[in-house]
This record gives sequence, C-alpha cells and structure tokens, in this order.
Amino acid sequence: MRRCRFHFFLSMSLLVSAPTPLFADDVKIITATGQAAGSDLNAMEQAKQDALRKAVEQACGTFISSHSKTKSYEAVYDKVLSLAPGFVSEYEVLERKIEDGISHCKVRAHVSTVAFEKEWALMLHTLEIEGNPRCVVVVVEDNNTDDTTPPRTDGVAQSVLEQFFLDKNVQLMDQDASDKSKARDMDLAARNNEIEKLAAMAASFKADVVIRGAADAKMVGVSEISGRPLFKWSATLTIRAYHTDSAQMLMSAVYSETKASVNENQGGDDAIRACAEKYAGKILGDIGEAWRKRQNVRRTIQVTLENCSRRDFKEFESALSAERGVQAVRMRELVNNVCQTEVDWEYDLERLAARIESIEIDGATLEIVQQTHDRITARLGNRAPSSRPDESDGD
Repeated sequence: MRRCRFHFFLSMSLLVSAPTPLFADDVKIITATGQAAGSDLNAMEQAKQDALRKAVEQACGTFISSHSKTKSYEAVYDKVLSLAPGFVSEYEVLERKIEDGISHCKVRAHVSTVAFEKEWALMLHTLEIEGNPRCVVVVVEDNNTDDTTPPRTDGVAQSVLEQFFLDKNVQLMDQDASDKSKARDMDLAARNNEIEKLAAMAASFKADVVIRGAADAKMVGVSEISGRPLFKWSATLTIRAYHTDSAQMLMSAVYSETKASVNENQGGDDAIRACAEKYAGKILGDIGEAWRKRQNVRRTIQVTLENCSRRDFKEFESALSAERGVQAVRMRELVNNVCQTEVDWEYDLERLAARIESIEIDGATLEIVQQTHDRITARLGNRAPSSRPDESDGD
C-alpha cells in the first residue's frame, strides 16, 4: 500500500471514433510511426500508442513550444501527453512490421488541437488551485471467485496501478515500519468495505484520496487450440474513490476485460493483470476528472472552531455568511468549546481560510492551526475575563 500523487492516460482500440470535434478547423491529420521493444502483441500495442502520442505532439507542437518557458510546463506536459490518444478523434493503422526484435506501427490520426489545449488549461488549473492530491490505493483481489481461497490485498491489480504511477514519474512513498500495523488495519477495513474507517486511516497517512478497488476473476469457458486447452477468463475491476476528510465518494466505475490463458491456475491473475493494465490510465483519469470537477462546483468544507462558545459561533456564522461564495454555515456539534461546522463554499480553500482569519469575534481573531484540502481548524484567541459575561454552551 502506498501514498501517491496521480494523473492518467487513455488507451484506444484498433480503429476508434470519438465524439466529433465541434469545428473541423481544430482537427489535424497526422501520419506518425511508433515503436516498442519486442515482437509480441503487447509490443505492437505499445508501438501503436507511441505512434498516437507522436501524432499529438506533432499536431500540437506550436502550442507546446509556446508554453515551454512557463513555470508548470514539465508537470503539465507529462500529464497531458499521457492522455494523448484521448485527443485523437479517429485513426487508421497503415502498417505494422517487426525488425530486429522491434515492433513498428504507422498510423494516420485525426488530432483535435482544441481538445488538447483545453486539457492543458484544465490540468494547469488543477495544479495551481488544488495541487496533486495524495492518495492511498487498496485493492481487494480474488483471482478465482469459484474457489475457496479468500480475497487478498496487495495483489496483481494494485501492483499494476502502482507501477503505472512510477512509469508516469508520479511520486510513490512506501510506508515505513512504524506504519505496518496501520497498513494491516487499513487492509482489513478494505476487505470489510468499511469506508469511513478506511478514509479515516488514509487521512492518518496524510492522504487526500483513498482508492478502494475490488478485482475479481472467473473462468468463463474452455476451448482447444492445436490439441491444447485454452482457458477463457473474465476479470472485473470495481474502483471507488473517496475523499479522506469526509469519506465522500468522488467517483465509482467498473472496468472489465476477458483474456485467454493456457495456464488454468494462472488465468485469473493474467486476466486481472490485463484488465488493470488496459484501464490503469482510464481509472486514474476518471478519478482525476472527479477531483478536478470539485474546483468548479460547490463543496462542503469541514471547519473546526476551538475555544468557541455558542455565542461565538453565532457571530462567526453571521460574519462568514456575508462572504461571497458562502452558501451556508451549519453547526454540527458543540462540545467543550469545540464547534464542528460545515461551510458550503464555491471557491478554493485558501480563499476561505483567508476570510476566516480576517473575522474578529468580541475583539479576538481566529488563527488557522490546521488546513487540508477540505478541512480547516481555527482557534479563537484568548480574551480578557471581563470581555463577555459568563455563558454556557446551552445558550
């Protein structure tokens, strides 16, 4: 189990027709050749993906060059180019060949430059406003739903996702020995689908998002080729992502793949691996899109007020409600002068924190003592004993 920062790419089939761009002028037809080491089907698929990426780079070269001196260029470039096939509205494979153990694939691709530029702008917005969310990935895996072996975590699918992060130069941090007991507890929470506990534990690792996956494989048929049995396996990967501060679900999706295997015992693992490899980019793309959408819609911020009475909260509520972008301020709980509140807010968290710091309550200011992506803790400064009559929390 690892913590990480994520982004994503999108894979395509032999001939794909995506939604037609609104304007023909934003489509460029590019011929490009990609290559990959190896001579098997996987190598040829990688060569095709390389060709599509090169086609996008060529079509959008002027735009890319114009942004090469910007501060976030490298981070945005890597992440957006990993999505390259998604900017291809359609393509045709012109040639496949293998030379000296290298697979070559030549394609003619229709590239939407407007889609590329839009994605670039959105990615830059995400990096500047919210940053890359840290995440914890836990996948509960059953490589044969028909046998009695119990599901496990840290299996094939989780390894594939982690490797995908590494391949995209995404930071992965192994938990040290002191976290081992927490990691075991997190695995158990994932097995039992205890989402609130799982989110809370992921938050203890300073993660912003917890990805809970379930990977299952089942043999669905047997055929024969050249006198040898060929086992057909079906794998399903269910992914749900939750915000760790609130356990609120960000996205939920199901991905599936079938794969034939000559090895009856390893077929389930092979199918799960194939499914994870095919959809790793799509999975993280879906999560990234859900995270990004949070910047453009109202979200609920958890605000904890320390050293706060009921009367203090009423003043806080009145002052903050007057701020543009605040839709509602609600008290959830007030115990021992610690007030748990929810604020429905339309903008970025830093702006809300700055507004809270500017509020004065009976001559005392609020100091931000903790801030995460969806949570703020503020402490009300000490006041002179005579500044206000005694009051109880039950006022």
